[in-house]
Amino acid sequence: MWSKASDFIMNEKMRVDLAELLPIIEEQLSQGKEVCFSPNGVSMLPMLRPGMDSVVLKAPPEKLKKYDLPLYRRENGQFVMHRVVAVRKDGYVMCGDNQYYRERGVGHQQVIGIVVRFTRNGKEYSCRNLQYRIYAWARVCERFWFGKLYTLWKKIKKK
Repeated sequence: MWSKASDFIMNEKMRVDLAELLPIIEEQLSQGKEVCFSPNGVSMLPMLRPGMDSVVLKAPPEKLKKYDLPLYRRENGQFVMHRVVAVRKDGYVMCGDNQYYRERGVGHQQVIGIVVRFTRNGKEYSCRNLQYRIYAWARVCERFWFGKLYTLWKKIKKK
């Protein structure tokens, strides 16, 4: 049936730099299509596990909302997927679920796409269902208060 092994190697995982795929991703999103990939990094733990879970992106709306999960590109070229924790006049405030530092001033022009669903352990979860929205709200609140307590602890420790 197949003449050689390379004829059917389609399930092999391959690491590709996101910058190389960006033109393809942007083209697909601009045509109204969705793009699926497995993110790397630990900033969105425990929700997204690096190399194990996958996300589905669609083109971003005209304006993001609090708790949205966009893929964006920092000024230094780094790709990041963090949650919107606030929407301000000067841009979005972002924070990873596994972080307490808030990144301010992320412009809408930096946003590539928005996560609409993710797959974990073979089960797909919508970013619009109630269970997910409650998780996102709780995670943002937890990170906010953890950050406040950490800052207070650092001030006390200095004395």
